[in-house]
Amino acid sequence: MWDAAAVQRNVPNWLALPGALAFVVSLASYLQVARIEGPQLDDRDIEVYVQAGAAFRHHAHVYDLAFTAGHWPFTYPPVTLLAFDALSRLGSAHALVALNALTVASLVGVCLLSLRMAGLRGGPGVAGAALALAAGALWLEPVQANLNDGQINMILVLLVLADFALPDGHRLRGVAVGVATAAKLVPGIFIVYLLVTRRFRAAATAAGTFAALTLLGFATDGRDSAQYWFTGMFASSGRVTQDSALGGSLDQSLHTLAERWTGSTAVYYALAAAVGVLGFAVARTAHLRGEELAGVACTALTGLLVSPVSWTYHYAWIVPVLVATAAVVAQVPARLRWLAAGLPGLLAMAFLAWPMQGRGDRIAAPRGLLWHLPDIEDPATWHGVQRLVGDTYTLVSVALLVLAAVWLRPGKTAVGAPAGVAGSTV
Repeated sequence: MWDAAAVQRNVPNWLALPGALAFVVSLASYLQVARIEGPQLDDRDIEVYVQAGAAFRHHAHVYDLAFTAGHWPFTYPPVTLLAFDALSRLGSAHALVALNALTVASLVGVCLLSLRMAGLRGGPGVAGAALALAAGALWLEPVQANLNDGQINMILVLLVLADFALPDGHRLRGVAVGVATAAKLVPGIFIVYLLVTRRFRAAATAAGTFAALTLLGFATDGRDSAQYWFTGMFASSGRVTQDSALGGSLDQSLHTLAERWTGSTAVYYALAAAVGVLGFAVARTAHLRGEELAGVACTALTGLLVSPVSWTYHYAWIVPVLVATAAVVAQVPARLRWLAAGLPGLLAMAFLAWPMQGRGDRIAAPRGLLWHLPDIEDPATWHGVQRLVGDTYTLVSVALLVLAAVWLRPGKTAVGAPAGVAGSTV
């Protein structure tokens, strides 16, 4: 039986003020570091967005062009050019500020939705807890990577979480997942999650939203849309990473792990198939036991692992994954809780942006473990434990799925809400 008291906890209202103060201090610290250190990458993704948006506005064929000094192609679906057109009118510097402001706001929203989906209740108290969580999460390497590059992944995480925070059967369930999929194809894995959890109406809504936005792309730019969708360009990972090292340590997926350790693409396909089956099985079990946040987190980890390319900024999903992990630890029997209590902390340490020497000896810049290698772009320079460090996110993600499978093993007493109740969090 579902014990509501086991998964719903009221957060005291007094937490609102310290949570808000923690967030303000954390954000101010980040802004100071960003001001002094400045962007460390010469070819930030925001430059590709801005230049592609401007090219679209001037009726150029965007997918035939290369952008920035790094000669990077535009890899997003054609409908996104409508948004990037508007963004490009701000200019690169102001566009980065605007997008990063959206990312920080989305981070707070992701924290709030994750905590509510984990069972926390209360108005000001939960808001304070979310702000406190965001204050710490701001210093995770995937979050920092999104801010440094001007990426949109935290916004996509917010869209997906907002969708699954709706009650099952809600008429809007699936719309936000469809929007996220139309913007960047990887969130389409959540349509599969809806299918394996037998929420066919929501899956159809998500697919319909994706199709409608894709048709909008054809209506506004038919030539580029045809090129993107009908020539296989949408599935070409080579347009995303153009080097033999598959992006070095900043590319974290089973594809890169298999290539680095075995040099075999066949091994990648075998690992991806096995992890895909495991991930969806665990996610479905989590949903059936009322642990929707865990189901969404496992689906996200599965997508990151099986994707041919998963940059560290794609791991913005670490924020709800951390909350889901903490929620599981809170449910562990008291006799084992001391053993599991350190798991969220260890997970945070693996993804933390540790201090790293900045440019010109001016400041210790925040960078993840994956940056602390002899040459992040050349796995041939990694030896011993460095080879494990170079695949940290991939190995940790696989371990989390295995632990989730153990936690949700057959015969375990369910502690979550029934499937129809789990989503009723907002």
